[in-house]
Amino acid sequence: MKKVIISFCLFCFLFTGLHGQYNVRNFGARGNGATLDTKSVQQAIDKAYQGKGGVVIIPPGTYKIGTLILKDNVELHLEAGAMLLGSPDYHDYTAVKQNLSSRTRELYARYFMIFAERAKNISITGPGTIHGNGLKHFQESRPQNLRPYMIRLVNCENVIIRDIRLLESANWTLHLLGCREVNVDGIVIETNGDGNRDGLDIDASQRIKVSNSRFSTTDDAIVLKATNDELCENVVITNCIVTACGGSAIKTGTESNGGFRNITINNCTLNNISVHAGIELMTVDGGVMENILVNNISMNNVGTPFFIRLGIRARPFEDSQYVKKIDDVKDISLTNITVLNAKLPSSIIGLHRQPVKNITISNYTARYEESQLPVAYNEVPFQEFDYPAAVMFKGLPAYGIYCRSVDGLTLQNINIYSAEKEKRPAFVFDRVYDGGIYFARAEGENPTAPILHMRNSNNISVSFCQSLNKSARLIEVEGNDPSVFKLSNNILQPEQKETTSVAMLPDENTFEDFKTEIKYTVEEGEKLQGLNAHDLKTGPLKVKLNSKKGALQLCLLVLNTSSKPGKILIKYDGLVQEFQVNWDKWGWAPISLLKQYDKNESIEFEIAAGENGTGLKIAKAYLRYQDIGFTD
Repeated sequence: MKKVIISFCLFCFLFTGLHGQYNVRNFGARGNGATLDTKSVQQAIDKAYQGKGGVVIIPPGTYKIGTLILKDNVELHLEAGAMLLGSPDYHDYTAVKQNLSSRTRELYARYFMIFAERAKNISITGPGTIHGNGLKHFQESRPQNLRPYMIRLVNCENVIIRDIRLLESANWTLHLLGCREVNVDGIVIETNGDGNRDGLDIDASQRIKVSNSRFSTTDDAIVLKATNDELCENVVITNCIVTACGGSAIKTGTESNGGFRNITINNCTLNNISVHAGIELMTVDGGVMENILVNNISMNNVGTPFFIRLGIRARPFEDSQYVKKIDDVKDISLTNITVLNAKLPSSIIGLHRQPVKNITISNYTARYEESQLPVAYNEVPFQEFDYPAAVMFKGLPAYGIYCRSVDGLTLQNINIYSAEKEKRPAFVFDRVYDGGIYFARAEGENPTAPILHMRNSNNISVSFCQSLNKSARLIEVEGNDPSVFKLSNNILQPEQKETTSVAMLPDENTFEDFKTEIKYTVEEGEKLQGLNAHDLKTGPLKVKLNSKKGALQLCLLVLNTSSKPGKILIKYDGLVQEFQVNWDKWGWAPISLLKQYDKNESIEFEIAAGENGTGLKIAKAYLRYQDIGFTD
């Protein structure tokens, strides 16, 4: 009997160790970098799970693996000198069935090094390394789902990722999809090579904290997404360093069906963002973006310091879904930001028919190293349907901060220093309403250029502003409307005029800047804001459009003269879709068709109002191909 007890105790020690520890060596893992150790490591994880939790120890060595499934109450701990190395062979990875709806499911993600879904109380800790083997293998950029993710956690709760080095993922490195209560602390993420090898993707997740971590990535370093209809909210990113990245350093989007709320980015250093932006805040797929705070950020060598954008790509996240309305971008504050060696101007750009709202930039200093030849003030394209990125706007007419379609803008304590031979003004306001610029100073090489040019704007205050170079005028206004500005206490140079009016430039036709050949335009009807309008109060608009094969988006140029939101109904081929219209200027309503066509054919659309007493007017109906297979 005593021998039986001793044997049983020895068995428990070998397989669990003390205090719920499970050493993968005891389960047959070799750690020689050549033997596939997936089965042995998974057995240790399963044993810890069966024992109601524990720590799976990865001791020093190189353990080649395919797909591991992490389970409830299990900590995967890599000791110093330990490495999990991704196998270079697709056959060593398991195509895991994923339940949570997301645009990334299957289209982006098929293979994983570490995967968990609906797991609770899980951890991945260091100080060891997980290496994705992506620099030498899995170099195909498309299709993206042929490259294994390093870590994908789906619908998990109470997660800790701490003190681990994540190197050379073949795809996204750390993806948190639909997760809650996650603490990422003290990690290092590095990727090189080609393809979209993001660092940390926080996707439709809530109550996430990221701190004390370092990133150097091929694509975006830290990116918040909403690849289904759930909000990404209550996220804190603090004390992080981005040393280099091929994408943006910290951004929201581009996938933004669910939207973003309550996001704080604080005390971060961003260096060598060669092409894209230090901070990009974007929503283009219908979701809201609100209550965003960015504070205490230093940048050096960035393509663009910051970019705030509302667009209407309106791409669905699954076949049975489409975007039914475009929500607001509002309540965003950027403060205490310093920038060295910037290339392109920062910009804040809403929609022609839907401005972004309540934006504050304060205590901001930027020094520029490059200048560009600008387009004319009236020729900046809308590009509302395009994939969003700061580089989409070439040659903006301001070198410092360009603002268009903003309602409630405050720029305060702003210092902008130009590159040599810069001819543009530091600031341009176009369609800015109820705003102010205070304590702003700006350089300029062009003595005829103001520091601020305003057009199509009203109720703007300008106080305590000055140009740092010789300039004939401080402020330039298109037209001569005194309600546009309220001036006080500005600092003028000798013989410098405070304001000058110039001729109003007619706006270019900006509703045609996306590709399509399938167009219908209302030829008769009441003229509203320069366009003939069909009034849906008088009856539906019936349109026949020749389709193209594939996924299509019906784009309706519409406005609403009613004080309450209106609903458009689109009927075709036995289907009915709806879209909410709450704007009073001409603007596009993008409706992705639920039906896809496998050949070119003629589609009859009936466009009607969803209720009586509507104020909805239609001017154009365009049909465009939408590439729903493209991965961001």
